[in-house]
Amino acid sequence: MLIYLLRHGDAPYDEACGERSLSLTGESETRDVVGRHIADLQGVELILCSPVLRARQTLKVLSEVLSYQRGLLFEDVLRSESRVAAVEHCVDKLEVQSLLLLSHQPLIGRMLEYLTDQPGLGWSMSTSTLACLDTLAFGRGVAELKWIEHP
Repeated sequence: MLIYLLRHGDAPYDEACGERSLSLTGESETRDVVGRHIADLQGVELILCSPVLRARQTLKVLSEVLSYQRGLLFEDVLRSESRVAAVEHCVDKLEVQSLLLLSHQPLIGRMLEYLTDQPGLGWSMSTSTLACLDTLAFGRGVAELKWIEHP
């Protein structure tokens, strides 16, 4: 199974909406990173996305670049304060061979460290960073990091 991890784009606090919104830089960087991996991402069967505004806005950019029209779920387990165990429980129920998880720090970094069993690797997940992992399941140390792409 291929698991792609994508952190939302740059999103400074937006006083007008009371939440962090994707900036023009965040949109541009996400478009660029995803654009470099269109061929890789064409096989994504399902996207699980945090319901938070900046993640949904990043999803919109991702979907536009890929012309994505497959499965999509918004999952509270992908909020920044969630636990990797909750994500694992959610992913274990799925029957897909290619999955993209769109989330936030520190959770996205914790997922990367958990799957690869490489402590410290998680902080490399800056905004708009995309990582590809090859694994048989969602579990500790069972994934091979194929690549990681930064803006």
